[in-house]
Amino acid sequence: MTVVPAAPSSQPPRDPGANKAMSFALVFLVALLVASWTGFIVWLSTYQLADTILRAGTAFAGTVGLSLAVWAAYRQK
Repeated sequence: MTVVPAAPSSQPPRDPGANKAMSFALVFLVALLVASWTGFIVWLSTYQLADTILRAGTAFAGTVGLSLAVWAAYRQK
């Protein structure tokens, strides 16, 4: 019986750090989207800049925290 070696893969090996960087970039992008829409809606309803900034910052922090918690739970699975 003759053993034939497998052909080398044409794709380069994946960098495990690239997936983590892409996940963090996606979390940041989603958080910016949520914060901007929250700020826009609050500004339309109150016309107060300080309230808008405060609520948009809270929405940003909440989205980042929730996304990272979901990501960490998914990684433990």
